[in-house]
Amino acid sequence: MACPLRPSRTLLAFLITGSTAGTLLGSGFQLREQSPSAQGNAYAGISAGGTDIGSMFFNVATLTRFEGNQAVLGFSSITPSARLEGGSASRATPLGGSPVSGTAGGDAGRQAVLPVAYALWSASPDLKLGLSLNSPFGLGSEYEANWIGRYHAIKSQITVVEVAPSLAWRVDSRWSLGAAVVARYVDAELTNAVDFGAVGAALRIPGYIPGTQDGAVKVTGKQWKYGYKLGVLFEPTRDLRLGAAYHSRIDFALKGDVHYEGVPAALKAAFQDGGATPRANQPATASLGAAWEVTPGLSLQAEAARTFWSCFQDIRIEFASGQSTSVTEEKWKDTWFLSLGTTWKPNDTWTFRAGLARDQAATSDAYRTPRIPDADRTWLSAGAGYAFSKAFALDLGYSYIFVKDSTLNLKAGSPGNPDFFRGNLSGTYRNRIQVLALQARYSF
Repeated sequence: MACPLRPSRTLLAFLITGSTAGTLLGSGFQLREQSPSAQGNAYAGISAGGTDIGSMFFNVATLTRFEGNQAVLGFSSITPSARLEGGSASRATPLGGSPVSGTAGGDAGRQAVLPVAYALWSASPDLKLGLSLNSPFGLGSEYEANWIGRYHAIKSQITVVEVAPSLAWRVDSRWSLGAAVVARYVDAELTNAVDFGAVGAALRIPGYIPGTQDGAVKVTGKQWKYGYKLGVLFEPTRDLRLGAAYHSRIDFALKGDVHYEGVPAALKAAFQDGGATPRANQPATASLGAAWEVTPGLSLQAEAARTFWSCFQDIRIEFASGQSTSVTEEKWKDTWFLSLGTTWKPNDTWTFRAGLARDQAATSDAYRTPRIPDADRTWLSAGAGYAFSKAFALDLGYSYIFVKDSTLNLKAGSPGNPDFFRGNLSGTYRNRIQVLALQARYSF
């Protein structure tokens, strides 16, 4: 066995780092489902403007396409499934390398309802004021309490709320500009088990055996931060629109707490409840959309969006106790979302939509965790809208998202590795996602 460890703040930092990593990754888990009508197009061309003012989330400048006043209320029911198959777990070799007993974890995906709300007021034919309420990032997953990966993750619940007042101005018949101020709130809660038996054994405390004294840790945190959005819309002809937008990066330093349960008496000095400040970056995004009215009733759309996840290279956690900052490498990469769609409007009452998209994952096999077992995705989408009158309409959208099988291969390594006390964990994730979205829009 390696040299005995001493009960220290460094040891505590390693365990906390593991339990909070998912928090920050979770707040960086992007939710594109911000417009039920555009869901049917797989969000193709949304940066160039969609059926309604929901496009303001993606490109504020598109508000100039709408006359009068308008309100949109909607929701998306997101049903993910995430199962680890062929999973195996064991303790670090210096701790005996024994298997970790437990269940396979069940389906970690948790259904979530994502609401959206938009409002437009036309100050003049060329000046538009808007207000949007969204949840652009979020995460909800929960494994069985006694699963084999419980030392890595059990519950991950991240809620993000964004409020954005906006302004759009039509400069001339071709050009429109837009800007918004973003206020974003994050509320996070994560839990996982702690193998205090393994910690005691590593410290060579008599009577401590790995797997015999499990406890738990819960990390919570919340914070408001601010950012901005910029957009431009170019309409060279009546039949063609091009839109581009930029959403700023927002850096978070959550004000949080760490709470432990089941800490043995010999370890209480090292595992104390207290404050913690996890720091990480939510990425900037840039998008380009195009919409072409082929005929009066048929249009084609395309979208390309870049999310700059490369800003998320590590997680830094500062402690109220004054201990050294904990750093965990993540090495996420920039990603592309690419989509194509079509809209058919046979009359003034009905609208039909379809779309196909490809969505890259930011993580990789080397850094994938149970909290976000994400992988590349392919979207198949369809939708329909029905106008009861010129003032009132309903829109329905559905997407089935195929997620590529992904590998989990976490290594405990030696003392000093953040996963040392959580152990080895491997397997293959089988994931899929379904989204059903509905909205009502009212013009006045």
